Parts: sequence; C-alpha cells; structure tokens
Amino acid sequence: MRRVSAADVEAALGPFDELNPIGDQSGSGECWVGRVGADRQVIKIVVHEHEPGRFAREVTALARLDSARVMRVQDHGTIAVTAETFPYLRSEFVPGGSLNTHMAAGPPPDDLTLRAFLLELLRGVGELADARIVHRDLKPENIILRAGDWRHPVVIDLGLSRLVDTTSFTVYPWALGTWPYMAPEQLRAERATSLSDVWAVAIIAAEIASGAHPFFRGEPSIPHDWDARLRGGPAVPGARPAALRDWITNAANYRAYRRPSPARSVNQLEETW
Repeated sequence: MRRVSAADVEAALGPFDELNPIGDQSGSGECWVGRVGADRQVIKIVVHEHEPGRFAREVTALARLDSARVMRVQDHGTIAVTAETFPYLRSEFVPGGSLNTHMAAGPPPDDLTLRAFLLELLRGVGELADARIVHRDLKPENIILRAGDWRHPVVIDLGLSRLVDTTSFTVYPWALGTWPYMAPEQLRAERATSLSDVWAVAIIAAEIASGAHPFFRGEPSIPHDWDARLRGGPAVPGARPAALRDWITNAANYRAYRRPSPARSVNQLEETW
C-alpha cells in the first residue's frame, strides 16, 4: 500500500490534469507521473532511506548534469503526509519505455543499431564520470529508450550513485546494487568506480547481443558460485562483430584496472567497429 496519495502530491505540488502512480513500491520510494497540459513529469517520493543522505546525494548528482543521455532534474522539496514529511525529486518524464521492456518485447537490434546504442550509453556513463559520479546500479530497468529509439538511451535513477569527490555515506564493506549487473569488486563489498559502471554496460551489451544474460540463471539472491561465473567472462555469439566481442571481453575483465574507461571505450569502438 502506498504511503503517499494523489491528494498528498497535489497538496504539495499543485493540481495536475492527470496524476498516476507508476511501478511497484520499492523499499525506499514511490513514483508518480503527473501531466499539466502537454508537459509530463516524474515525481519520486522517498518514504524510507536505507542509506542516510542518499536522497540528497541523488539530487546533487542530477543537478550537476544537463544531458540528453541522463534524466534531467527539475526541482525537489518535501511533501507532508499527516505527521510525516517525505522528500521528493521532480524530473523530466522520458517517454519510450525501459530497455528491459524493449529487450523482452521484440527481436534484438541489428549490429548497426546496437553499435549506436552502445556508443550513446557509454557517452552517458562518461558524462557521469566527468561529473565525478558513479551510478553503481546500471541495469536495463534503469535505462530508457527515448521515444522507443535504441539510438537514444537515457540513464535514470541515480539513487545508488556515489559522488567520488565528497564524503561517502556508504560504510564499506557493503554490497549494493542488482547482482547480475554488479562488478566483482561490488560483489566483494568494495568501493565502486566508473569502471564498475563500464562492467555493467558490457554485461548489458552481451545480454542484448546474445539474447540471454551471461551469468544470471533465475536465482533470487547472489549465488554461491558467483565468483567462478564472473571470472569466466561473458560470451558473445560469433555472428556479432569481432570488435564488439573484443570490447566486451576487455570491458568485462574481472580485474577492474584492466577495463577501459568510458571515454576509452567509445574511442575503441569507433576505431574498430
């Protein structure tokens, strides 16, 4: 059951022509899509913070960026609900559906479309890195295809982001994220870096190219043999370009220091594919 009602949202933010809840209630937040005229926006309400300071960190991270490849923040504040007050973040609504939805609904993209998708996603991750932000939870659910176009991915939900030039709120060791896309260092409860985000992009690319996740077999939690699985690296079908297979092999290297940076990844793909 949601803790925040439509009436609560409108009392804080004003009337909407249309206001609907979206997604399942997560452990920390509830999301709504509001429409005023032709403008639509997403309101994320944090009803419980598992990690102190996490919401403020997300706002700071998003405020640093103005990119078509990363969801844009509009404003933030608080919503009062009876005796409680919850912070909210209002951001642009990116139409088109999640990458996860598109992967499940249709055939995989051809090589040229996959190349365009991958380059744009890596540029977005590079913009995060340039802003000294580590996403830490890149996965198909956190990537929107703007207008349903594979060539225009948009990174959303920086709720697990870590600003590398500020004091971390995370007490290590602590593994967090979504395990099928987490890098080995994250699963060892070590500090994530932009190279951890590169790993996630490589796993997503391998999943799209092959039509199946290279490591995940339906487990509800982290499997006991995760280390052996990840050390083996992801496989890419031989029908896909060699340049893609080579980049995925490098970007999903078990040792983080051997992975290319987001910027280097873009250069490698542009030079070889």
